[in-house]
Amino acid sequence: MSGDDADLFEASLMLLAGTTRLHYDANAGRGRDAWAVVGAGAGSRLQVEYETEPAAARFTDVMRAVPEATCRTGRRVAGIRRRYETFVVDVGGAEPSLVIGRLHGEWTRNVGLLLGEGAADEATLRNRAAAVWRSALLTAAPKVSGAGLRVRARHWSTVRLLVRAAQVLGVTCQARTAQGFQVVHVEGRGVITLLSTVRALPGPPSIDGRTARGSTRTRRW
Repeated sequence: MSGDDADLFEASLMLLAGTTRLHYDANAGRGRDAWAVVGAGAGSRLQVEYETEPAAARFTDVMRAVPEATCRTGRRVAGIRRRYETFVVDVGGAEPSLVIGRLHGEWTRNVGLLLGEGAADEATLRNRAAAVWRSALLTAAPKVSGAGLRVRARHWSTVRLLVRAAQVLGVTCQARTAQGFQVVHVEGRGVITLLSTVRALPGPPSIDGRTARGSTRTRRW
């Protein structure tokens, strides 16, 4: 499998995370296909939103694998009592339905490989597993503390994928429900293994609790 295949898979993961943030559907976590939210939210314009600049930059980078697609990033200030900045990426240059269809197809195929529904060598599986965790660490506001690493997800399908991807990378994790979200918790050296999937990128963001523009935002749950 080529590097473009890997980038397309990562782009699909980040599209799913960023579009769902803009067009959240509470029912999507209860058995609905999360991709239905992506399609419903696109209309004639495909737009995604991230809490940090590194997430928007990574999405723009991997979207280069999509023919004719172009990305333009802008900033949005939101909040009432506490103002905060988000990074919105507009995807142009190609019909939104074609972009969504191609990335959905890559997501389906690669998730199937990770879940054992197709033949893939170990290097390919580890590559795809790293993409799963890299996307989550950039988009899901991870919390790192003395108790380990915690990542929240809205969809059980995402939790299943995170747990399986961690197993492929040799990491054990646990999943539970908290405050309406599913939480994946990792302890010990597994935290270092998973964080390295982001730190291996050029110009990596820091995941240490800082909320500067160039770092990954963390939350208190």
